This record gives sequence, structure tokens and C-alpha cells, in this order.
Amino acid sequence: MKFSEIIGDNHWQNVQDTFSSIVGMAIRTVDVKGEIVVRPSNMPSVCSEAAATSEIAKEKCLQWYPKLIASIKKREFKKYYENVCPLGLVNFAVPIALDNADPVFLILGPVVLEDSKRDVKFTQRIQETGIDEEKFFNCFNQLPAVNAAKMESVVDFSTGITKFMKTLGSLTSANEKEKVIFDKEQVGMLLKTFLELAMKLCDAERGSMMLFEKNTQELSIKDATGLSEEVINNTKLKPGEGLAGSAIQRKKGLFINEQLSDRELRLRMHKPKIKSAFVIPVFHHNEILGVISVGTAKNPNRFSDKLMELLNELVGMALEKVDLA
Repeated sequence: MKFSEIIGDNHWQNVQDTFSSIVGMAIRTVDVKGEIVVRPSNMPSVCSEAAATSEIAKEKCLQWYPKLIASIKKREFKKYYENVCPLGLVNFAVPIALDNADPVFLILGPVVLEDSKRDVKFTQRIQETGIDEEKFFNCFNQLPAVNAAKMESVVDFSTGITKFMKTLGSLTSANEKEKVIFDKEQVGMLLKTFLELAMKLCDAERGSMMLFEKNTQELSIKDATGLSEEVINNTKLKPGEGLAGSAIQRKKGLFINEQLSDRELRLRMHKPKIKSAFVIPVFHHNEILGVISVGTAKNPNRFSDKLMELLNELVGMALEKVDLA
């Protein structure tokens, strides 16, 4: 089974594009044969302009993908693999393995390592491919510079997405066109997994997953981190009440931070220590399932419009594959 048959090309393209814009580096998804799965995201000018002017360089790059994957498959499994492309640029390969599909690999980069000196073989490699040196190094200087801590953070980000994908694969059909029937318990399990993902990607200290009870027309907390037992047990909200109820009423996610100008939402904030928060209503068609909320008191933090866009895409991708009992 192909990765794209489980996840869907359009969804994965959106996830990859958004992820790429958040971490600020190029990303390509490559299958076990070394073939590109969806359109590369945020490709740098050193590839799209400098290398693209040389047929030799383009051929070397195309041959590099299969060789890279073949070398990875022979090695012990790791979270990520560092590799140098034919032009001497550093890339990182992150495996994504779903239970029902052949693995794919995220190629992150090229990047420049802050603690390394420029490869003295660059000039030789460029001359061999016929790329104009001045153009290449002008493009090279635009590449993102990263250190080990930055790459660990980016890889950790991608493994959070991978974990969600694995859970999604185990809960839903292996066929992109088929749907499975979810009962209330399975919906809760899926939203709990989504909460864990949101907490990880946002690096949040607190978060909650609320389910909507049809019989009472109320939201109640079913899973939470960083909240007191009293709050968890006693919080009941109807649509329109509190930030969670407001998100339902507006039918869109809310990004709350210190620059928030919406007076109505500011009046509903009861936790002044929170610097940023996401409040994401989860709908299946027009039926409300629940609300995911995550927040942090840290400043600066990872919360951004792009990160909320990524989370919305992931939960939407999951719910597209299910019907409700």
C-alpha cells in the first residue's frame, strides 16, 4: 500500500507546505524507490535556480534520491539521517513508517550547519557540473543556517506528525476512498491523540480535550494536562459560553495572544498568565464533536497562524476518513 493511498496527495501536500513554512526550510517527500511523492516545498534558489541551469547537476540530483534511500535502508533505524547531496549541501532524512504502507522519507534541507566550515570541495563540485560559481554562492548564502539543537527541534516536530499519522492509520481504513464508522469512544480516542499532537507541536504546558454531549448540549473535559481536578470535573460549557463555546459558535479556530484585539474574546479570557493559546473546534460536516485547547505561559513561543493552519489540516484529514455511528 502506498503512503499517498492512506493519507491522500492533496492533504499531504498541504501538510508538507505548511510544515516547511513553519520550520523555514525546504522539504521533499520521497518513497522507497527514491521518487518524489508530492511537489517539493519551499525549494531554495540554490536548487531551483543555480543547479537547475546545469543538466549535469540536475541528473546528479535525480540520481541522488534513490541512492540516499538505498543507503538508509541498509542502516540501523534512526530518527533521522544526515546526508550530503551531490553539490556538497547538507540534508536530513526523516523516515515516516505507517503500519499499512511502505515507508516514505522527509528530506529536510539543504541547510548550512552553523558549526561547520564551508566545504573546500564546493568549488570543485561546482566546476564539475558547469554551474556558475558566483550564482551558486549567492544562492548558497541564502540557505538557512542551523545548529544541532535546531535540527533536533525540527526532527522532533516531524516525529510528532508521524506519530499522529500512525495512530490515524490504525484507527481508519487503509484505503483512502473507504471510511470506517466511529462510535463515541473512538471519536474521543482520535481527539485525545490530536490533543497530544497539538501539545507536542506547540510545546504547550497545558491543554484540554472537550467532547460535546448531545443529550445535554454541553461541552465537558475528557482529557487534560496542566489543569486542576476541580476545573476538569466542574467545567461545563454550552455553545457561546467561554472561549471553547465561542469557537463553536464562530465555527473557526481561535488564536489567542497578547496582541488580540477582539474585545469579546479578551473579556472571556480568565487566565492572564497565558501568553498564547489555540482553541480549535472539531466538526464532522456540520456536527460538533468537541474542542481542543492548548496554551502556554512562555514568551516567546511556537504559536502562530501557520501552526494553527497545520493542526486544522491534520484533524480535517483524519475526520475525512470516518463516518459517525
